[in-house]
Amino acid sequence: MSKVTQTTIVQFIVLRREGRWAVRANDLERFFCAQREAVDAAIRLANDSGKEGKPAVVLFQKSKSEFARIWTYGEDSYPPAMSDLPIARARREPTPADTAA
Repeated sequence: MSKVTQTTIVQFIVLRREGRWAVRANDLERFFCAQREAVDAAIRLANDSGKEGKPAVVLFQKSKSEFARIWTYGEDSYPPAMSDLPIARARREPTPADTAA
């Protein structure tokens, strides 16, 4: 009889909260000024978690109940090229040139 082990995957969630970008996982919550900083930090934390034997995934919160997987330890390259991430193609932060009158 084989023993089935179930591994819990740690979820690092990138979301917009209180006007800032945040990364949340378990009891961790870190805030960032820019989306890219939050995504980079989440991927770095997920990679570190995976190296410690705790598989991890980075999710991007698109709406209150909708999430997109953007990076998975052991499946996606590290560090990823920003252009390889789904959010880089779908969502761009405004630049000062965009807001100039």
